[in-house]
Amino acid sequence: MASPTSRELVGRVEEGSFFSQLTGRQEPYRIYLPPGYDEQDRRYPTLYLLHGWPYDETHWDLLGVDEVADGRIVEGALSPFLIVMPGGDEGGLYVSTSGGPGSYEEQLVNELLPHIDASFRSVQTRDARAIGGISRGGVWSLEIAFRHPDAFGRVGAHSPALSANRAPWTYDPFNLLTEPGVAGLGIYLSAGEGDWARQETAELHEALQNAGIASQFVLHSGTHVDALWGAHLDEYLAFYAAGW
Repeated sequence: MASPTSRELVGRVEEGSFFSQLTGRQEPYRIYLPPGYDEQDRRYPTLYLLHGWPYDETHWDLLGVDEVADGRIVEGALSPFLIVMPGGDEGGLYVSTSGGPGSYEEQLVNELLPHIDASFRSVQTRDARAIGGISRGGVWSLEIAFRHPDAFGRVGAHSPALSANRAPWTYDPFNLLTEPGVAGLGIYLSAGEGDWARQETAELHEALQNAGIASQFVLHSGTHVDALWGAHLDEYLAFYAAGW
């Protein structure tokens, strides 16, 4: 039996864009296509990963998420899945809005998500979608998932900047946790022991627990820097892809 080729064993990251009616321009993203994407006519679960600030769509790629995904998929620890890494620019919706109509939430849910589903072979159900983010992206991932549990089955927030990016009451994750469907989400929170985001991340976990909503809260060694998040990509992906 012939041994697998390197092409079969390695996924790839592509650059893409979609036109946003909200901003009137092309918005960038990167997408990881897993090993075998070109060889197999199948559909894949999709993970949306939102970057920290002032990073862009390259953030998760530079941390090495595609290499970690490749390794775990090839060894059979994880089933193949897509990873979408959207961008958000300074002064744009990513930083200047907090949720609801006309916000980055609307752009991702109503524009990016349909674009990905139409352009790539994704499974288009909540159980086959997850969303997560770092720092500013962690706040967005919580706000989006808590308001759209029909679209996403799992949500992760890594050092979410809840204190620095506190949303108005209507879109604040601390208030959104009572929304219908939130209790059905898989929720993963993490921060560093010396992380300035640690306290409010722990407080959100406690608020979820007090509301009877299950969540994981993991405290790692480190501070609010790339080294912290890059060191735990394995753990993050294991959470997001559980059940896929």
